[in-house]
Amino acid sequence: MSRFEELFTQHVATAFARQLALADLIGECDWQLDLTEGVATFGEDLRYPVQLLGTESHGDGTWLWAWANTGSNLPAQVVHLSEWLRGYGDYAGVTELTEASFPLERADGARLALIASGLTGRCYYRGPYDGGAVFFHVEGLPPALIEPVSPERAFLVLGQVIQAFPVDHRAMLLAFLEQQGWSIGEDGPGLVVGHHPGGSEMRVEFDEQGRIERVSGQIQPA
Repeated sequence: MSRFEELFTQHVATAFARQLALADLIGECDWQLDLTEGVATFGEDLRYPVQLLGTESHGDGTWLWAWANTGSNLPAQVVHLSEWLRGYGDYAGVTELTEASFPLERADGARLALIASGLTGRCYYRGPYDGGAVFFHVEGLPPALIEPVSPERAFLVLGQVIQAFPVDHRAMLLAFLEQQGWSIGEDGPGLVVGHHPGGSEMRVEFDEQGRIERVSGQIQPA
């Protein structure tokens, strides 16, 4: 497993949970991005500072980091986060965070943004436009959006992540439960049991290939 894949597996579930929380907040609102002011507006009254991550080009099928997009004359104040990620990539040996551009087949914007969300504790937004999409992190959101999720949401996140992404199921689960504040018990390779501080329990059974085979448990009332 590459360092990029390790990072993605470690952070995808908690980052995905934040995306569900952001979707709860903004719903189907239209979006506008003002790079001069460095803010995004959703609908008529939701307005937040942003940090650009990068763009997908659907014409040539490539990703371009915001720090490398010198041709667009981006304001320096909106690329600080992408520059930080580049520095982290240098430190951790993650080439996908340090190379200016590469094919989407290698790593698309969603996977890159989920890693960035896991590393920074922010939510991201994908803004589609004709010929591509811009990805940016949204700052100044209500704190509840990045707090540990409810047990009900944790079960939902787990199911959606294993359907959407080819990850090491066990490694993803253990990272997610730890990040969300659950205590973890393991019974060999076939069973992981998570205990939420509120009393809920999650039991996850694995098949011989290490894939999640069955999820069960009990939810305690809040």
